[in-house]
Amino acid sequence: MSMISSIPYVGRIVDFATSRYGLPLIVAGGIVFFYEGVPIGPLRDIPYAGPALAGLVDGRVDREYARGQLAERLIWQEQQRKALAQQAVKAKAQQDEIDAAAQEYADAQHNDAIRIATLEQAIRDQKDEDLGPPDPKTGPTCRRSGIPARVSIGIDAIGR
Repeated sequence: MSMISSIPYVGRIVDFATSRYGLPLIVAGGIVFFYEGVPIGPLRDIPYAGPALAGLVDGRVDREYARGQLAERLIWQEQQRKALAQQAVKAKAQQDEIDAAAQEYADAQHNDAIRIATLEQAIRDQKDEDLGPPDPKTGPTCRRSGIPARVSIGIDAIGR
């Protein structure tokens, strides 16, 4: 007998491991441990210690699962970035359309203000001409306009 087999409990384990049934069980257990790892359950959720412990005892299946999750997350993030970029391009195009319409409206308002001022001046000039000297043929009572310029301008001043 060897020295290891004389140690209590260790000797029995070594004897079983070297027996006809023990060796295949240990090899099968090693293969399962390699692929599946040690199940640690909720210990994975412990901050800082959980991921470190999982890195030590996870099997190949868990590592591949984590790699797949990372790959999917990266693909999803890339799709999100592309979608946000497309949304930003659409928003910029819409904002450019809105800005162009606003500028067109402001230009039209400016042109209308100029046109209205020109027309009002033409009306004042017309009224001043209408209030000129009376026509010598018809007499002082006949005028071309029915409302004197000062009255029309006064009415304009209080609101149109």
